[in-house]
Amino acid sequence: MRTGNEPSHARSALRLRLTLTVFGLACAVTGVVLFASRHSTGWMIGFIVLALVTIVDLGRVVRHIRQGPHYQPGASTPPYRPVESPSPARRTSAPPSVQTRKRRYFLLMGVCLTLFVLAWAWVRLYSTTAAVVMTIVAMTIPPLAAIVANSGSPLNRRRR
Repeated sequence: MRTGNEPSHARSALRLRLTLTVFGLACAVTGVVLFASRHSTGWMIGFIVLALVTIVDLGRVVRHIRQGPHYQPGASTPPYRPVESPSPARRTSAPPSVQTRKRRYFLLMGVCLTLFVLAWAWVRLYSTTAAVVMTIVAMTIPPLAAIVANSGSPLNRRRR
């Protein structure tokens, strides 16, 4: 969902930004404590600087949240405005033919079969974990192949 006139004046979700800033501050403080206990001054100073930057950002986010839902980043930024017109009509291309849809389906199923065969005929000799991962990837392909094959079907088209 757009909240500004991006990309020139992007607006962020302030509550999410607040959560991420608090998490970043916790990580920075953890880094300071960890490197202080190991007497690593350089890293500790780096994390102190990171914590200070995070505190400044935390203050800005809290200030923006307190300003309310119509916070304006600056005088040059326009206020929220309603959508003026619907998006222009998209150009519709001709749906793929049955032959093209079949070709896509068989290509995906060929990749699936190749992954299964390679996983258990060759890859398992070197790494069982890799063979299992290949099998899991191969298991996700058939539903995807069915979706791709039926995506241009006349039965799925909406009438407008």
